Amino acid sequence: MDSAELLRKVRIVINELANDNDVSLLSADTRRLNDSIMELLPRAVMFIQKNKGADAGRVNTRSVAPSGLNVTANAIGGGQLLLPADFVQLVSLQLYGWQSPVCRLHAHDSREAAWQRNEYTRAGCCRPVCIESFTPGGERCALLFPLPANEGAKVNHFIYEAAFNVADGLDGYDDGMVDAVVYACASLLYTMFERYDAANAMLSQALAACGGQIGKKQ
Repeated sequence: MDSAELLRKVRIVINELANDNDVSLLSADTRRLNDSIMELLPRAVMFIQKNKGADAGRVNTRSVAPSGLNVTANAIGGGQLLLPADFVQLVSLQLYGWQSPVCRLHAHDSREAAWQRNEYTRAGCCRPVCIESFTPGGERCALLFPLPANEGAKVNHFIYEAAFNVADGLDGYDDGMVDAVVYACASLLYTMFERYDAANAMLSQALAACGGQIGKKQ
């Protein structure tokens, strides 16, 4: 879905789909309103990605060709994979030799991360684990456990949710995610214009559409 269609849907939600001479949101002119919506769309998508329910589906997914990925060994017995610059959330990652894919990237300071640093509690190929980390140069990466010894550390597939780019529009989304993004954008817009009651109402609609909650643990 392109950004122009998302903008149109946001204007419908805030009852501002009238012609360009009839914009009433705190007397904002049409160009200012449209520009504000476009500026807020990346934040709205990010909000939904970070706060949607576990079973809500995906939004703005990307699939990376395995041939373009390079897994290297790390110092603690796993693999290391650089994450794309627009990476937000992991959808599915699997190495050849793993019996199942990984669908969650654990925080570097999580209990799961601590387990991977101990060779006796480290994950096996039946239930592999991915941990978020950073290279010495500050690049985000995923630490992969275990690193299969006989598979050449090759990626079978890698799918993730990406940051929203206005030029590309919204892609790879499941049912309800577009509505969630639209309501989240409307909430941010009302907040910007200090219409807090309306902003809270739109926020509730956004969370209902994606089965999410604010500040949920990642």
